[in-house]
Amino acid sequence: MHEKNKSVEVVGVRVDNFTMDQLVDQLLDWTTLPGLHIAVGVNAHVCNLAAKDQAFRDLVQASDLNYADGQSVVWAGRLLGGDVGERIATTDLVFPLVQQCAAHSKRIFLFGGKPGVAELAAARLQKFAPGLQCSTSDGYVSKENMPALIDKINNFGTDVLLVGLGDPLQQEWVANSRGQLLVPVALTCGGLFDWTSGHNKRAPRWMIAAGLEWLWRLALEPRRLAKRYVVGNPAFVFRLVKQILSKKFQD
Repeated sequence: MHEKNKSVEVVGVRVDNFTMDQLVDQLLDWTTLPGLHIAVGVNAHVCNLAAKDQAFRDLVQASDLNYADGQSVVWAGRLLGGDVGERIATTDLVFPLVQQCAAHSKRIFLFGGKPGVAELAAARLQKFAPGLQCSTSDGYVSKENMPALIDKINNFGTDVLLVGLGDPLQQEWVANSRGQLLVPVALTCGGLFDWTSGHNKRAPRWMIAAGLEWLWRLALEPRRLAKRYVVGNPAFVFRLVKQILSKKFQD
């Protein structure tokens, strides 16, 4: 990891200071090293889950790199007197990442999503980055078929594994499978493939810049995301205020 990249503890979760370019460079650097390196995007939802589930928190804290996937996490870092770099939405990160992978002959495996979604996402990424080598699997893999999936990932010669199973399942899967995976980089990516495939349309740029992409997503999937945002966002703010006050009194 870049020596200058420090971290901030946001509601109990470590968030490392990275720019988009630094993060892409770091992921590419890891593809040349032995062992599995895990990167996790941190947003308010991840922080809320970690606050309620110690086992999940331990998994996130044990990752090699946690970057600020949500604008609320960037703001929180500043309010806490630190700096977590810029917001790096995984839906934005994937494009410079695949460009560099194509340029350096690195192979990417997409695991997750409904049947056909990862394949469509891979096709769009290959169109964006000609020469990109991709393989895919949807997220509906039974326990009995999991060894075959891991063999497929390993035999493909995967350099970067994108795991899109949602939190906390994707972190749990990587942790449980790391003894069998022969890949240098695993990046947990939530619903990335839905957006990359075009199945879901991203928010207008002005909403993204204003930190309101969550509102757009809530409008698209109100039933699935109501609890995460309508309940989760105030809960994150409450936990953040509690942390700020605790830090103030300690100082």
